[in-house]
Amino acid sequence: MVATQNLLRLNDCDLDWTQESLKDEHQNKQATKMFPFHLSLCIHDMEAARHFYTNILGIEERRASKTSVHFDFFGCQLTCHEVPGFSAKSIQREVDAEDVPVPHFGAALSYEVFEIVKERLIAHNTKFIKKPRIRFLNTGHEQHVMFIEDPSGHGIEIKSFTKAPVGTWA
Repeated sequence: MVATQNLLRLNDCDLDWTQESLKDEHQNKQATKMFPFHLSLCIHDMEAARHFYTNILGIEERRASKTSVHFDFFGCQLTCHEVPGFSAKSIQREVDAEDVPVPHFGAALSYEVFEIVKERLIAHNTKFIKKPRIRFLNTGHEQHVMFIEDPSGHGIEIKSFTKAPVGTWA
């Protein structure tokens, strides 16, 4: 294809990439590097969100303004914007023959960190939408998984792949 032969100049830099080399870069599983992801959500109560994310889930607040708060969500940026009365109550939808909250977001963690988060949630009597367990048994994407909700109703999936290297996903 002609498009794969064309060079793409990024930000007027001296770096030239072909689409084929970009594809190869993403497929190189030996040199996988995860980049931080940013997610921005509406919440109904900033103090309830702060309590949940820092005291229960155990993540760090990085900065805040009068109407928003930014968290380090396991290496990614989670921004919560306060909108009084907002509810994100998820619906349950079948995903791979199982009802899970949709929409939802989450993190794929090492098993050790997964266990720490699970124990924190249990210690704070957090209600699990889906209790901690292993799913997709004996597959390449086998995982320890649990689903919870934040105070505004956002579904959160916390998982740890059993067969994929830490920092990757299957």
